[in-house]
Amino acid sequence: MSKSARSRMLAALGLCLLLWAAAVLTDCARCRALREPLFVVPGVTADDGGSGTYWGLGYTVELEKAIDGAGGLRILSAELRLLGRVVAASAA
Repeated sequence: MSKSARSRMLAALGLCLLLWAAAVLTDCARCRALREPLFVVPGVTADDGGSGTYWGLGYTVELEKAIDGAGGLRILSAELRLLGRVVAASAA
């Protein structure tokens, strides 16, 4: 493998790692603020408006939601686990 091909491959890998870290940090900040994470897909959710597990790349988000008096949804607690360890958690 030539030196330029190796450096391009390392640059692409670095860019992918940077984008992944930005997604995790964004979802971490949103979980701490009791807001919906952006870079996850629903996994196992309940019929109460979306409580359950959401999956990202290498991390999961547990959300507990409730319907408030005005008919809207409210997030009661959020927990982000990165590779099985709790990184961010908050509760109302």
